[in-house]
Amino acid sequence: MILSKVFNSFTFRFMSGYVVGLSITVFLVVAVIYTLISRDYFTQVHSTIQEELDALTETYREGGARAVDEFVEVHAGPDRLIRFFFLVVDEDYQPIAGNLDRWPDPRQYRDGWMGFDMKLLSGDWDEVGTEFVARSRTLPTGETVMVARHYADVINSAKLVSGVLTRSMLVTIVLGTIGGAFVAGRLVTRIDQMNQSLNRIMSGDLSERIAIHDSHGDFRRLGENLNKMLDKIEQLMLGMRQVSDNIAHDLRTPLTRLRNRLSDLQQGTDQPEKVQELIDEADGLLATFSALLRIAQVESGNPRAGFSSVDLKTILLDVIELYEPLACDKSQKLDADLATVATFQGDRNLLFQAVANLVDNAIKYTPATGIVSVRLWEQQDQYLVEIADSGPGVPPAEREKVLQRFYRVEASRSEQPGNGLGLSLVNAVVKLHGGSVQLADNFPGLRVTLRFPLHN
Repeated sequence: MILSKVFNSFTFRFMSGYVVGLSITVFLVVAVIYTLISRDYFTQVHSTIQEELDALTETYREGGARAVDEFVEVHAGPDRLIRFFFLVVDEDYQPIAGNLDRWPDPRQYRDGWMGFDMKLLSGDWDEVGTEFVARSRTLPTGETVMVARHYADVINSAKLVSGVLTRSMLVTIVLGTIGGAFVAGRLVTRIDQMNQSLNRIMSGDLSERIAIHDSHGDFRRLGENLNKMLDKIEQLMLGMRQVSDNIAHDLRTPLTRLRNRLSDLQQGTDQPEKVQELIDEADGLLATFSALLRIAQVESGNPRAGFSSVDLKTILLDVIELYEPLACDKSQKLDADLATVATFQGDRNLLFQAVANLVDNAIKYTPATGIVSVRLWEQQDQYLVEIADSGPGVPPAEREKVLQRFYRVEASRSEQPGNGLGLSLVNAVVKLHGGSVQLADNFPGLRVTLRFPLHN
């Protein structure tokens, strides 16, 4: 897993691209330098052959074949670093003097240059061959003089340089890749730590902060700025929650007294129906404030303190048993398809209330003789709970909005009573358990899918 993260990280890709780009640049620079050096080297080779050819020509003109043999002994000895070969032939290319026993079959180049392949014994020394570069000159008397140089040293030098260049590039790429993986691994570890802290913060623990005690440089400054931002967000959130909680607490008490007095008044009035309408309105307001306080309780403090091992299948069966009579009253079919899954850590009461809200909404908005289905199954690393109905559904543009507090679809405002907090509570509970809520079309109706991680 960590290797996959390292190899897929931006840092590793950047380092790999940088190493490849650097290797290509170094290769091009070395190739240019090698080309320049090779040109200078071959220029020197041509110059030395030309000098030896001039000297051989002058020697033959002044002393003939005997002088050439003496010249060869001096200029082609085994103590010479550069191995030259000399030959003087007549008009029929028969040898007159030199250390080559015959005229080769050369490949002609421009300006009198030629090349040939020949294996020969250089006097009493080792075998020499096979590549030679040479130049010849025809004298006015008809003889032709030739100086050849064995250029295997040039080829070996080229092979050596190219081998060193190739190995250097391979070593650079390998070491650069290893270095990039090491740097990327350290960055991935650090980023994972930051992501874990941010996930805990997004789960509702606003007291969590980014650890910066072992950070340096840019990561430390980034962590400090994030922590300052989180401090400000926590202050704002606490202020909003405090206002919401205070309003709910302060208004719930007088509303409760008002409802009780209306109940007392109902017994002694000649218009009990009107008083009952006022009592129902008070009950609706009390339910709204209770839902607000419940959401605030889920999102604040230490919400995971009440977590224990829970069985989703058992919770869903309890909800179905509770709402089955209500579905029967509307001639609806409450269909259940619940797989047996392992337990996981959660708050049973909150999960029960969240699922109950969804089933209640499904029954409420599904017409008579409709179908409400509840499913539970396990997929990869998640538990999935699905509640689907055959009601009017929610338009795609409003599916994210209905998870917000007090938001209700316009079509449902006049049809069904409510305060727009049911799905907000569901969303808060699911997020508390590290999951997510997904709304989709059921063709017709609404399909709500709750996703809970196996290890939360």
